[in-house]
This record gives sequence, C-alpha cells and structure tokens, in this order.
Amino acid sequence: MLVLAVALREAAALIDARVDNEVALSLWWLHSGSGDDARNLLSTLVGALITMASVMFSITMVVLSLAANQFGSRLIRTYMADTRTKVSLGWFVLTIVYCLLILRTVYTDLPPEEVPHVAVTLGLALALVCVLTLLLFLHVIARSMVADDVIRRVAGELAASLAQLPKRDSETRPLAAPLEHDGPVRIVRAGREGYVQTIDYEALCAVACDRNIKVQIHCKAGAFVCPGDWLAEVSPASAMGSSLAAAIEGSVEIGARRTPTQDIEFLVRHLVDVALRALSPGINDPRTATVVIDHLRATLARLMTREIRSTRRCGPDGTVRVQGIDTTFAALLDEAFNQIRQVGAAQPAIVIHLLGAIDRLAEHIQIPEQKAPLTEHLTLIAEAGLRKADAPRDRADIERKRDAALRKIATALSLDGLNKGERLDATDE
Repeated sequence: MLVLAVALREAAALIDARVDNEVALSLWWLHSGSGDDARNLLSTLVGALITMASVMFSITMVVLSLAANQFGSRLIRTYMADTRTKVSLGWFVLTIVYCLLILRTVYTDLPPEEVPHVAVTLGLALALVCVLTLLLFLHVIARSMVADDVIRRVAGELAASLAQLPKRDSETRPLAAPLEHDGPVRIVRAGREGYVQTIDYEALCAVACDRNIKVQIHCKAGAFVCPGDWLAEVSPASAMGSSLAAAIEGSVEIGARRTPTQDIEFLVRHLVDVALRALSPGINDPRTATVVIDHLRATLARLMTREIRSTRRCGPDGTVRVQGIDTTFAALLDEAFNQIRQVGAAQPAIVIHLLGAIDRLAEHIQIPEQKAPLTEHLTLIAEAGLRKADAPRDRADIERKRDAALRKIATALSLDGLNKGERLDATDE
C-alpha cells in the first residue's frame, strides 16, 4: 500500500503536467481552488483520516483481545490473515501517505494555475473511499466475532487443506513393506528447538538412494523437538558422517510455531480449541460446541474419501529408503473427539451430538479399516456419557443413539454402491 501511494502520487503529477489549466478549471468535479484552499483541504483530510485510522486500529486490537479470550489465542492467526481487514487498514495508510506527499508540494500562496488539481482531487477521492472502507471494516469486524463465522472460517481452511489430498481409489496398490534396517543404526539428533513444520521426504529419498542407506524419521510435522532429541535412524551405521547428518537435519524444517503445511492435526486442533472454550465453566456455551462437532464431522467425512499419502519412499529398485510417522484416520479421529468427549461427558446434549456425528460418519465409510476407530470412539463416548448421566431418559437416549450407530457401522459396506459415494437419482429403480 505504501508503494502504491508513491506510485499514485507520481502518476497524478504526470497527469497534472499534461492537463491544460483552462480545461482543468472548467471541469466541475475537479478541484479548482487556490493553493491555500488545496492545502486546507489536504490538511483536514490528513487529520480526519489519522483519527479514523487510530479508531480502526483500536477496534482491531479490542476484537483480537476478545477473540483470544473467547475462542483461544491460536485463532488470532486467522484474524491476522483476513484479507478484507488488511486491505481496510492498508487503504487508510495509503491515503494518509498520499495526502502527505501531495501536501508537501502545495504552498499557501500558490496561484490556481499551478495547483496540482488532479492530485488534490485524487486525494479527496481516496478519502471518500476510506469512508466506505470504514463501513466495510465495521461490518467485517462485527461478523468476525460471531462464533459460527469463526468456526466456518477455520473449517474452510481445513477443507482447503484436505482438498489437496488425492481421492481414495479402491484399486490403489497396497503400500510397500515397512522399512527394515540393515544391521546397526546410527542416530541423528536434532540441533534446534521448536516445532517440526515440514519434512522433505523426496529430498531424503534422493539422499538415501545416492548413498545407499535407509532412513527412519522419528518425528512428524507438528511435533516439538529440542536439541538432542532423536531425529532419525540411519543404516548402515558405517555410512554416517557429518555431511549426511547435515543433509538429514536440513530436510526437517524446525520453527518457532506450528504451521498447517503438512500438519492436518494443527487445523483440527483449532476447531477443538473453540469447542473446549465453549464448554468451559466460564463461557458454558454448548451450542457453539455442537456447531464445532458438526464441522468436525464434515471434515472427517471429507477425509474418509481422501488418501493420506504415506511417508514411505522407495528407490528405483523398489526398496523402502525412507519412512516417517504416518498420519492416519484413527489419529485424526482421536484429535477431533477425544478432548471434547472428556470435557463434555457430563453434558448429555454434547454426548448425544457426538454419537450422532459418529452415526452420520458411518455413512461415509469407504474401506473396512475405517470401521474400527469409529466403533472405538462410539463406545468411549457412550460409556463416558452413561457414567455421568443421572436422568433415566438421558441414559435411554444415549443407549438408543449408540445402538443405532453400531448397526449403521456394521452394515455400512454391505449397502451396494453407497459405500463408494454414489448417489441415486429419483429415476433409479
């Protein structure tokens, strides 16, 4: 925005140099006053815009504080990444800088024919756009505090991340056998402290093939490591050297914070954090928690139709050269439901909603391996709810939801065609 302000100032100066003064003064919409009038106008605009910008920045900080208290500090990242908010704040900065640049070229005793009329008019137009931008900003910032919109924004980011995964193919070949080391191994230790952000498995595989070694990675994206932690195992041990250790450590990017690049659990945790805050005694908003559960169900349903790529990498000869810690559907299901179940077990409404989510997830089962984790969580949720529920009707509702979901899971793949996501039209028999 600052660069654009300078560019607009130069463009306006070029236009002013080419426009005939008599033509400029005859246009009703173009500024036609003296230097004193133009300077007073620009000074007034700068003062008003700085005041408005200060109010906008103050409102932004208040909203960020409220969002951190209500939804968790981790969601500040999503607010800071909102393009509309950044453009709104940036437009005010652009207009203020532009008006200041024009103001320094306009003098009080400047005659009307020497006043940069186009530049002054453009400053006024930018200020008018700032007024409209302020209205847009207030609308966006007000909507950003609605819990449903916050949840939908985070869920949309998670859906975009899952969309990058390949669709599940029932004819996909089975994975290669797990990595097996050849003889003694040597350990590569982490040299930095922080969160693993990305792991370049392709580069590791190229190094392993070039040096005829095998590498077992002991961490995954999102894990926290400190200096001295095991980063990888390398075999044969005789191949280990300083250059190889540096190459392996260089392929694992470690930073100060987690990122969603290879870490699906990171975005799932964002949604879970909102639910945990809503279920805390200080907020006690189970409705927000149920909205989170709905979006978690939608996320897991998308995931069940996608193929999470294995970390195993093979060389040209088919030998497994690199293997890390794979992300599985069961692990993501644990991340999504474990803490909500533990915190919300005393609220039958939350337990019943969780059971209903498992019941609907059974409709998206693609492979038999997805049945076991769903059944496990169904049992855990029902047992936790039955332990905490005192009212006979609540217990009966929990048992009824559990039994219905168990039946659906058991028969999911036996319904021909529906397990592959096919939809029946009204004309199908």
